Amino acid sequence: MRPLPAGRLRTARRRSAAALLALAPLIPLASACGGEDESHYRVPARAVRDGERPLPYREVTDGRVAFAAIGLSSGLTTITGSHADLPSRLGGFARVRMLAENRYATFHKIDLDRQLLVTSRGAYPPDVNAMRVKRQPTDIELGSHDRIEFDLMYDIPKDAQIRALRLYADPTDDLGVPLQHDPGAELPLR
Repeated sequence: MRPLPAGRLRTARRRSAAALLALAPLIPLASACGGEDESHYRVPARAVRDGERPLPYREVTDGRVAFAAIGLSSGLTTITGSHADLPSRLGGFARVRMLAENRYATFHKIDLDRQLLVTSRGAYPPDVNAMRVKRQPTDIELGSHDRIEFDLMYDIPKDAQIRALRLYADPTDDLGVPLQHDPGAELPLR
């Protein structure tokens, strides 16, 4: 192989440099395609709890609060806490592991006692005693753009088939004034 004359060598080097400069903007795209997505948080997966089944991620919103149910346990005849055991009065407890995210620019309070479990036998509010035994809040206040996980505990008839959650976030306008009618949002649990 013969060496290139000096003039051709300079031209070849300029073309190589120009080609590299043309490809430079594509380098960040190539690294993003390699699985390094810097636009999402990397949250480690966690194991489900005993007797719980993971639910497919589905999100619903009421106002600017997003809800998702991520786990479901049902048929629990007794629940145990650090300070009490509580038997079911109606047949069995259902526990729904929830995520709530506040997309308002201000604090937002959510009354968890309003969240209804829809079954084949009707809709049920959370069981206050079960929530206390499991040390779960009855209301939460989320900061602007904050997210929280919590459990909702329901006492339902043994033969009731769980269908959905009817979720209420008490939406407000941009000034924080509560809206007159809160239709809620229905989240399927099947």
